Amino acid sequence: MATISLLNSCGDTLQVDATPPGQVTNVTFTPLYGGGYFTYTIPDDEDFLYTRAEYIIDTGKKISKTSSVYSDTLFIEGFGQEKEYEVKIFSVDRNANESQPVIQRVTPLAPTTAAVLETVQVQPGFSSLVLDWTNVLRQNITIYVDVKVGDTKATKIYASNLAKDRYIIENLKGLPHSVSIHIRDTYENKTETKDFGQLTPLMDGPISKKQWSFLRNNLLYGNKWDYNSSSNPFDQVPLEAYRGTWRDDSMKNARETYYEGRIEKFWDNEYDYEPKLNLNYFHTGPQSYPFSYFIDMGREIKGSRFKIWQRNAWGMLYGGENVEIWDIWISDDKDPADGVFDGWEYVGRYKITQPSNVIEARNEARDGHEYMFYPENPRFTKPFRYLRYKGIKQYGNGNSGCTSEITVFGTEADGSMIDDPATLTGVKEGWE
Repeated sequence: MATISLLNSCGDTLQVDATPPGQVTNVTFTPLYGGGYFTYTIPDDEDFLYTRAEYIIDTGKKISKTSSVYSDTLFIEGFGQEKEYEVKIFSVDRNANESQPVIQRVTPLAPTTAAVLETVQVQPGFSSLVLDWTNVLRQNITIYVDVKVGDTKATKIYASNLAKDRYIIENLKGLPHSVSIHIRDTYENKTETKDFGQLTPLMDGPISKKQWSFLRNNLLYGNKWDYNSSSNPFDQVPLEAYRGTWRDDSMKNARETYYEGRIEKFWDNEYDYEPKLNLNYFHTGPQSYPFSYFIDMGREIKGSRFKIWQRNAWGMLYGGENVEIWDIWISDDKDPADGVFDGWEYVGRYKITQPSNVIEARNEARDGHEYMFYPENPRFTKPFRYLRYKGIKQYGNGNSGCTSEITVFGTEADGSMIDDPATLTGVKEGWE
């Protein structure tokens, strides 16, 4: 009975706050694509918890958005037209009491879907079509790409919320493809279908490496090489007049061999991987960055894209001595006897970016990291015979570099393609 009496006593004194907080004041609205944001002054109530906006979008669905006690800004989104919408803004306290709404009539900018569609660009890639767009608000969108070749139709679907993104439709033939696109968002807003006309993919293939060779320093300098500078070939240097370029960041090869590493293993159609551990990679040994290796293709080719395989041993994948960032240069020097000093063109800088998904990261490493020589504007390089691989940075920030394999895609200089089944293009049997 004493316990019951105590409970009754507590019940008599327990009071629930039913007083709503004050309204937000000084409300202003800034329109954005498909929505916008409010700024305001929060009420002085000590138990104020958050601000909530409530509105109805074009589908008839009621949307609620909130912003915490620590913010004076509240974002809204999901509108499908450039017209006036009514938005109610409530203050809410810790006891879930709501203020009377502050009613705002707002007009957003064009829907996000329409804004993104305006930025979409479609261009021919290599055996592919390449789509690029920007989404400044990073909102969730889904792109629907309708592709037609002759009587064959297909729809490709890709979801994204990145500010700038790319989608590549691969494994296409060199035939005219009719392309049209529409975009949806998570609020069921949909654009009209936009016709991008007909585009014909560029055709390329893996370049045979049977004629490739290492352009050693004496060949790189040609008749500018001083064979009398030392009786040891490894200590020889260029003629005095040309030693200004004899630097790691210029016309000089990194170490040809170091322990089991050897530069020729960079293009032998094998790669190092667990569990095989075939020790198949180049290894610079102690070497300052940047460093270079010069490769002779054996004839002129036109490059389109290339693949790189990392060294994968003892947990080194996406780490250790693997080169993370590198440059590619090409040359069509016509007089190699005089040294390969002419015709050099900077192509671009490339980086291995590790996917956040573990399985995706492993699969990409197995299949080879692929890059277009000119990703912003896919096209063939000029005809070239010599390639310079310039290491810029390794994963572990050390002073050595390893990479297991490179394969170049493109055509011969005359546009023809040589079928060489030995050329590595993807996963090798055994790396499962």
